[in-house]
Amino acid sequence: MKNSLEIVWSSAMDEYENLTLEILLDGYPVVRVNEERGRDNLEAELGGPELDGRMARKVSLDDLIDIRKTMTTGK
Repeated sequence: MKNSLEIVWSSAMDEYENLTLEILLDGYPVVRVNEERGRDNLEAELGGPELDGRMARKVSLDDLIDIRKTMTTGK
């Protein structure tokens, strides 16, 4: 089975006033990056949507990048 990864720029008017980046796997969102708190405070919403449409977890995009760096460098 082949997984289909998609990156989509959107602005879901009912959820966000600003531009949002969605990463989809087989048509389902796995990550949304939004600028609700401004361009200097981008947030990543992780996991598939819950029954009410919200994503499972929210984390600062900077924190997520730092976690990734720690995993690859061990520091």
